[in-house]
Amino acid sequence: MEFKGIDVSKWNGTIDWQKVKGSGIDFAIIREGFGVKSPNQIDEKFKYNITGAKNAGISCSAYHYSYAVSVQEAVNEAQFCLENIRGYQLAYPIAFDSEDKIMLKLSTRQRTDICKAFCEEIEKNGYYAIIYCNLSWLENYLYKDELLPKYDLWLAQWNVKKPSYQCGIWQYSETGKLDGINGNVDMNISYKNYPEIMKIKGLNGFKTNTDVITENQNSSSKQELFTSYTVNTGESLWSIAEKMLGSGSLYKEIKQFNNLYNDVIYPGQNLKIPKTNMQISYNTHTVKKGETLWEIAEKYYGDGTKYREIKKINGLDEDKIYPGQVLKI
Repeated sequence: MEFKGIDVSKWNGTIDWQKVKGSGIDFAIIREGFGVKSPNQIDEKFKYNITGAKNAGISCSAYHYSYAVSVQEAVNEAQFCLENIRGYQLAYPIAFDSEDKIMLKLSTRQRTDICKAFCEEIEKNGYYAIIYCNLSWLENYLYKDELLPKYDLWLAQWNVKKPSYQCGIWQYSETGKLDGINGNVDMNISYKNYPEIMKIKGLNGFKTNTDVITENQNSSSKQELFTSYTVNTGESLWSIAEKMLGSGSLYKEIKQFNNLYNDVIYPGQNLKIPKTNMQISYNTHTVKKGETLWEIAEKYYGDGTKYREIKKINGLDEDKIYPGQVLKI
């Protein structure tokens, strides 16, 4: 599955977003700012662009252009970015662009650690991070083997038939032409269904079904929806979900119900466990001819290896699926 997109900043001028939507664009990644916190370093077209794109029905996200030369500056830039994007539902990852020439004076170790610091700060605040760079920067200025297993890649590689690396988003041209934009515009293809990922995982300003239930219930009603559980030594969220909810793959329900940003728990910690009679909502997927569990997991979870979760939720004993089969996701 592929989605067609663009990335823009103030340098693209005043965009007619309705015309852009009419050109077949699915998503737009918009520069929100650059460097550390300053009113002068918010992209002057950010609010116009994100409002216009959303009103036109285009899925949006943001990228931050970095001048960071230390880990702390990268964290500060991430916090500045978070301030600018808070309040928006962003269906695509938050991108970190670290290719400024100021970073050439740094070591590969420093540049890599700066990428990690920015992305970690973004993700610990409930957003999905992605690293933007061109092929040369990826191969010569970063420790890619440390970054790619952990973060998605938005790869800029022009004038080729396909990207050299597996990536979430491929920027394939800087000279695109679109109705509604004067001059050239960067063109992109997304290989993941990021809007579904954000909605399912409750990231980037989206709320999960559990979040909505929790917010809409008063405190006495909340007590009826969960039981308390004290973590024992050696237990994991998976093992607790297996024990209390009957399926380890439902550990995400426990995470969401307790507002946990990661999977780390500790002995003696008190957790709220959704009661088994609580209706847990699932998305559904109707299998198409030729699809595999791996491909479906990649589509919805962004990771094919999570196909086992789909098997578990649906009570499948084997990997075989068939066209027309309806799966709970």
